[in-house]
Amino acid sequence: MKLRNRWTLTITALVLAFFTGACAPKPFLKVQYQLPSPSSTLEGKKVTLAVSDLRAKKTLLSENARMSLKNFNGTFSLVVLREDGSGNLIGVYDLVSLFTEVFQRRFKNEGIQVAAVADNAMPEIKIEISKFQLDFAKQKWIVSMNYRASLLDKGTPLSKESVSGEAERLKVMGKSDAEKILGELLTDMVNKLNLLNLFQEARQSSLYRK
Repeated sequence: MKLRNRWTLTITALVLAFFTGACAPKPFLKVQYQLPSPSSTLEGKKVTLAVSDLRAKKTLLSENARMSLKNFNGTFSLVVLREDGSGNLIGVYDLVSLFTEVFQRRFKNEGIQVAAVADNAMPEIKIEISKFQLDFAKQKWIVSMNYRASLLDKGTPLSKESVSGEAERLKVMGKSDAEKILGELLTDMVNKLNLLNLFQEARQSSLYRK
């Protein structure tokens, strides 16, 4: 009888531990990135990719947003969605590695090959993040992002494009609303970059490697 009671207590403790862990607040924000329709316009292009964080303020959350997301540790779990809406959880990233992973997948989707390591024999696309912040005001989540993309050859900038945007969403479901607006704006900002134009402008330079 005592043995049965002991097993009952053990099973109960395990069940409680499972549900406690399942309900514990996650320290990251879930971000969904939607790939655009695949294209082969830039098929065969090879580049290296460098992402840098040039934000004046390195905090990702405003003071008000931090009050609502007290467990956030500065990382993001990334889900990449295909055109049909299906997708996979890729991993957990800090800001720079998040941008790196997303842009690599955008480039691959356009037919561009991204070298795993820096290679002076290839042109380089540099992404410089100048703003990325999540704010909370008047019951709304507000996300702001700015970055500049440059195409360089042998360290010389040949073309560039700046992309900036802001979006807001009413807080209804709490954290999930913040995650949704983050994913929507990240998708819009990354897909807005005109890669074809970036290469066409660079090609007009006499310094461009044919």
